[in-house]
Amino acid sequence: MAELLLGAIGWIFVELIVSTVFYGIGWVVISIVTFGMHPGPWRGLENLVGVQLVAFVGLLTTVVTIASYFTFVR
Repeated sequence: MAELLLGAIGWIFVELIVSTVFYGIGWVVISIVTFGMHPGPWRGLENLVGVQLVAFVGLLTTVVTIASYFTFVR
């Protein structure tokens, strides 16, 4: 039972990180690339796939930024 509870808490924590931090980064990147045309405002749970795609863009941007930092600064 404790394993299930800890798993649920961990899943919620990870989802909150993905939905807030990486969504914010992805939103800024997509807004800059499209000159503010996309993505639109968050429309709730019916737009969950769009939120995940924007968060994925944020994750990719973060990984590329960190990789290029360690590649070019050293």
